[in-house]
Amino acid sequence: MPTRSKTRWTPDCRGRFTRRIGWKLNEQGKPVQHLFYLGTDPDQAMRREDRLVELWQHIERNHTGQGTPTWIPLTLKIGIEIAKGNYRVVIERKGNPPEAYARYLHRIQAAYPMVQFVPEEPEAYVDGAEKARSIAGQQIGELEQQVAVAERKHSRIGNLAPGEAQSGGGMLHDALDAYVAHIKQTAVEPGTARLTAYGFARVANVQRLKDRHDNAPLSSLTTFDAVQGMINLWRNRPMVKNSDPPRPITKKTAEHHIAELARFIRWLSRTDQYGWKKPEDFDELETRVRETAQERQARFTPTQVDRYTPEELALLNKYATPLERLLLLLGINCGFGAAEQGRLTMGQLYLHQCHPHADLIRRVYGVESGPHDSYILGARPKSGVYGEWYLWPQTVEVLKWARQKRERLGNATPTSLLVVNERGRPFFHQTSGGNRGQTFNRRWADLTHRIQADYPDFPSLSFGKLRKTAGDLIRDVASGEVSRVFLCHGHPVPTDDLLDLYTNRPFGKVFEALRELQRKLQPVFEAAPDDLFAQPVQQYTGLKTVERVFKLHEEGKTIRENAREVGLSKSAVSRHLERRKPAAE
Repeated sequence: MPTRSKTRWTPDCRGRFTRRIGWKLNEQGKPVQHLFYLGTDPDQAMRREDRLVELWQHIERNHTGQGTPTWIPLTLKIGIEIAKGNYRVVIERKGNPPEAYARYLHRIQAAYPMVQFVPEEPEAYVDGAEKARSIAGQQIGELEQQVAVAERKHSRIGNLAPGEAQSGGGMLHDALDAYVAHIKQTAVEPGTARLTAYGFARVANVQRLKDRHDNAPLSSLTTFDAVQGMINLWRNRPMVKNSDPPRPITKKTAEHHIAELARFIRWLSRTDQYGWKKPEDFDELETRVRETAQERQARFTPTQVDRYTPEELALLNKYATPLERLLLLLGINCGFGAAEQGRLTMGQLYLHQCHPHADLIRRVYGVESGPHDSYILGARPKSGVYGEWYLWPQTVEVLKWARQKRERLGNATPTSLLVVNERGRPFFHQTSGGNRGQTFNRRWADLTHRIQADYPDFPSLSFGKLRKTAGDLIRDVASGEVSRVFLCHGHPVPTDDLLDLYTNRPFGKVFEALRELQRKLQPVFEAAPDDLFAQPVQQYTGLKTVERVFKLHEEGKTIRENAREVGLSKSAVSRHLERRKPAAE
């Protein structure tokens, strides 16, 4: 076994455990052993070493060429990910067609079963795998259907139940395919042939219906019990495929599939393509999804929803880049998630000016609005419900920064999106496969990981938890009614009738709650750096350690003493102190 073993395993000068495992060819074409860095925790390092040894032994067993087996780019990438503690390896698409991409993933997964491979572009992988399965199984499927039709004709003729005699022919999977074609014709963006995000989700749900339900004749699905049986499969929440550890699908996922199945049955009963009719008692079908005992218990705990504490919000504001601070403040000031932030336009900003309807809110709610106030006005994209939000001073500052950044890109109009990247592309977008882009989640994960480098117990919450946190904070300082108005829950309110709008939805109370919350969250605002828009210097040392370096320096510690106390080299301490000089001057 080409592995250097040691009786005593000590870390290197940076506290990392290392191992030389396997062989690779150097630039001169000579075999050399590769050095893997296994982290700083000895127990984790030993586990990672065991997995690397297992991988290399697999490579040796399956080596069929002449000479010594060596790491190839793919296997070396796998080994490096294992050494980092990552047991899921992302495979890049590199411009390959979806079908070839899917075949490649299946091929390497079969070749290296001890590792889990995940696609870089899930939508391309799903499309390619579906196409590959379709091509491979097309002829077999056609023959199976022909045999099934022939068997039904011979075995069931003259012996049909009354409901079957009225139901017409056809197979379930064919009908589901026709239903998908119906969705693609109707669930499209106005004026285009492109599916809406909801349309893409519905098509994906139908594909999962095909995966879970056998391809039965439609004539066998005309009774109440048959349709209830299909629904019961989802009410009982089948297990997630290939999950480790095994777990049932979520309650919400099951409800979405039941709703899609019900829509399919109604469509199937109306269309003339199959002559099939739904059971007479269709409206009495039981559709309630069952909960697990743990889920029922969780509903009665005091923390039913994961949310950030004020102390955690302060850390987020302290470590954030200017862009991340924009996402943070829009999240807690306005309760905006990815959809709301990604669709926010420049025309919805009313910065440093009176409220557009200042007289009305003064008369109805007694709330004053002056020229130094700022607001966002607009409808929530998902529900179309109108909302208004009073903006905190720090939120206004980052919005002005974002607006100036957008104006520098050119073509800035009131309808232009505010949150875009350096090339003007929107953060909130659909991928080619109809999935929601992950830009917001990736940015938020980057911020979380930087904090966790200094505070390992900091929670790994999704970006969407900001909106839930904001709703809880407003409810704490006001009421549930005000929180619902703040989050734009409920039925849409006509925006062209201002009197009804302000009578039905008390935005004045929302403004008062936001002012009260501003006072409560003052430590969060104070945690931000003096320069809100200074980009943090890229560094491997955590912010907490850097601040310790500065503090020791102010206490008069020498560089040698400083380095010894914080666990850095003298050169690293010197670099951090040098970077601080311009700011101090």
